[in-house]
Parts: sequence; C-alpha cells; structure tokens
Amino acid sequence: MLKERIELLSKRKQISRKDLVEGLVTQAHFANILADRYPLPEDLAEAIAGRLGVSPSYILKAAAQDEETIERAEVIFEQMSVPASAISEDTVHALADRDDTLTVELTTALMKAVYYQQLNDVTAHEYIHTSYLNFYLEKYGRPDDIDLPRPLVKALLFYKIQYYRSKMAFVDVLTHATRLSELALPGSEFWLSVQNIKMEAYIQVKQYEEAKQVFELTMRHVYDQRMFHRLSGLYVAYSGYCFAMGLVQEALSALTMAEANLVYAGNQGDLVTAIANNRIVMLTMTGELDQAQAEIERFESLLQQETEETQLAMQPLVSVYRCEVALARKNWGVLAQSVDQLLKCATTQDQQMSATFYHSHLALAHGDREVFMERALACLPYFESAQHVMRLEPLYEGMAVVSEDQRKYKEAAMYYRKLVYLLRKK
Repeated sequence: MLKERIELLSKRKQISRKDLVEGLVTQAHFANILADRYPLPEDLAEAIAGRLGVSPSYILKAAAQDEETIERAEVIFEQMSVPASAISEDTVHALADRDDTLTVELTTALMKAVYYQQLNDVTAHEYIHTSYLNFYLEKYGRPDDIDLPRPLVKALLFYKIQYYRSKMAFVDVLTHATRLSELALPGSEFWLSVQNIKMEAYIQVKQYEEAKQVFELTMRHVYDQRMFHRLSGLYVAYSGYCFAMGLVQEALSALTMAEANLVYAGNQGDLVTAIANNRIVMLTMTGELDQAQAEIERFESLLQQETEETQLAMQPLVSVYRCEVALARKNWGVLAQSVDQLLKCATTQDQQMSATFYHSHLALAHGDREVFMERALACLPYFESAQHVMRLEPLYEGMAVVSEDQRKYKEAAMYYRKLVYLLRKK
C-alpha cells in the first residue's frame, strides 16, 4: 500500500522515481522497500515526504493495518453503508479526505463516492474519481484478487455493487453481493441490506427460485429477530419477484403489505417512493392506465407534504411516469407537454435519454421519420449499453419499419434481427 501511495503522490508532483530518491538511496533498494522486502527507515521517509510535500507520518503509516486502523475503517464503512437519505451531510463532511493510513483513506473515498452516486451529485462524484479514486481503482479494482484489510474489501465490493447496479449489469452485482454477504454478520442490518440486493439481482438475471429462497431466508431472520422495520423493504423486493413471475396481483398485494408496515420503518420517505414507483410501473405495464394515473396523482399529493428540495428531486420521476402513461394511451398532446416538463427538470443522463426516446415516438406519430431516426439513434446506444428492454423493443421495431419504408433493407434487417434476439431473451 506504501508503493501505491508513493506512486500517486509522485504522479501529482510530476516527479520521477529516480528524482524522488536521488541522493537518498538507490532505486533498486527503494524498489525493495516498496515491495515490503526491507523496512522503510524514518529518516528516508522524512526526506521523501519533504520532496512529495506531505508529512512523514503520511508515508510511514501508509500501509498500517493495526487493530486501531481496522476499527476506524469499520466504523466509517458502517456509517456510510446505509441509504444516503439516512446520512446527514454533517456526517459526510466530518470524514476527513486524507488519513495517514491508506486503509482508512481509501475506505472513506469509496463510501463517499457511493453516497454521491445515490444523491445523483454528478460534480462531487466525478471530482472524487478524477482527483483520487480512479488511480486506486486501477490498482485495487478486483478485490477478490488482492489481499486487503477486511473493511477495505467490503468498501470495494459495496462500491462495485452500486456501480454495476447503475449500469444494470446484474450478473456482476450478484457476484459481488454474494462475496460481500460472506463478509457480513448473518442477521445484522447490513447483511439484510445485502440480501435485498441479492434478491434484486437474482430477479434481474431470471434466477427466480434463488430469489425466492433469499426472500424466505431473510423473512425468517426478520421475524426471528423481530426486526419489523425491515418488513416494508422486504415486501418491496418481493413485489419485484412476483411481478417477474407474472403474478401481478400478488405483486400488488406485496406492495400493499409494504405500505401497511411503513409504521415500523425508519426511512419511510425512500420506501414510499419505492412503493409508488413499483405500483405505477406495474399498473402501466399491465395496461391498467386509469389506476396508474390515479397512483401518480396520489404520489404527487404525498410529495406536497415533503420539503421543496424533495419535491424538486422527485419532479423528473413524476414526469417520466406521466410520459409512460401518455405513450401507452397514444395521447400525443399530453405526451408532448410531459416531455417538455421532463426536459426542464431532468438531472440525470437516464432522464435526458428518456426524454429523447419520447421525442422520437412523438415524431413517428406525426409522420416525421427523419426526426424519429435522428432521435432514436441519439438514445439507442445508451439504452443498448444499459440493456433497457422496455426502451429497446419499440426503438428496434420503429427503426426497422422506417428503414424498410426508406428502402434501406440492410439496416431494416439488422434492426429486425436485434428485435428478434431481444424477444428470445425475454
């Protein structure tokens, strides 16, 4: 770990290894020190620290893995491994970005990155990567292959899980969540959170029997330990399982159970949003559009009781809901208004690409095939990278038909092939 810290500091100072140890020690001897073959003398650490512009302790303690260091890293991981809405900004700001030990420093950076990602704070998320994390992720990005302290391994796995979830890469989510589950204390709050992630991943990769087993195991722990505050979140996850199995009414009943148990939950705001999201999406996908519209309006009325900041944060989501219902109804006037509203408040790439998707369908509905193709091609790479089936199906079908009408038969055949492949995978 000393080697990696020296490399990053040297990179920042734009100083070569040769210049760093010039007149102090041979490069060969210093390489052996960085490889942990020889100890690092204090006087050498002081001289190198001076050239790198840091304190001697920042060099001497870089690789420390004593009990106190491990405990501090564990505390930071526990503090930051809960939903971002349950973490105060003061808690995050109180965590120092720099620490003499790399174990604590890197654990802090990884967990802050997860926090910023959950808040959609793109600026902070990007900065912590470009200024610090990208370097260490290149070195330690495969936690299973490297012998690192336990809390740092957990932080890396947790970071990877959140990253792959954002990319809809659930095979990788499942791999890392399974590994992280092995490092968590069975029955603990964090272990339960990981079980929910595993259940979500199993559903996404269509391993339904495994998803049900995780649900039943987790439910037993919740009731045995009387951890009723976990019931709502568990029922939300179970609703996803039921819906994936085609059990629509059971899925909606699970959401009703989730709502009924909100009284025990500590993070009611997050759960209310998750319940509303699942219910609206399910009703829209099953064609129950009047009920979906009623749920959207109910969700908006609940938001009126929240802070202005929360209302603004939820506005893009509500606009997407309205767009989906309008598209399903082929109500082009309402869709145009809803897309305009979405564009005004969109804060993420997904929301912006969704607006482009809706614009493409508006153009197709009005017979403007050139604009349709332009908009469809603009958002297609994003939805292909995320494997967003609900977006890709209508895009491939529309692009195939338009290409065929334009006598671009080779392109039409390509889009039809992609559509068939997508349908076979369902």
